[in-house]
Amino acid sequence: MVKVDPSLWMVLNVVGMALLVVGALSIMLITPPESTISAVFMAAGIILIVVSAVFVGIDGHKLRKEDEEFRRFEAIRDEARRVPDDLKEGYVIDYTAEDPDKAISYRSNKPELHRDEFSDDNYDDSDVVIIYSN
Repeated sequence: MVKVDPSLWMVLNVVGMALLVVGALSIMLITPPESTISAVFMAAGIILIVVSAVFVGIDGHKLRKEDEEFRRFEAIRDEARRVPDDLKEGYVIDYTAEDPDKAISYRSNKPELHRDEFSDDNYDDSDVVIIYSN
């Protein structure tokens, strides 16, 4: 797709308004009502205004998405700055997280014990359970 300067849409909008005004004034003041030139000016002005408004809306939507992404990244960066310098455990910063509050996850250096594997339902009181860990 061709990259177009955003100021072109402003120029098209102004030209469209000028054509619309010229067409309206020529209908009211200068030409007789049966003249089609003033109607053509008005139609061309309306078309230019609508086309420029559509492309301004598309550019605005792109800018809003970029701004949302920038604000999310800034929020994640601010959360990462709150991590203390003398932290003993490791942590991971996920810059792809949608929620900045969940972008930083702390990881403990201790192995996690899964209680569901060692529930009391699987063993009798007479059984001896030996758990090996690294």
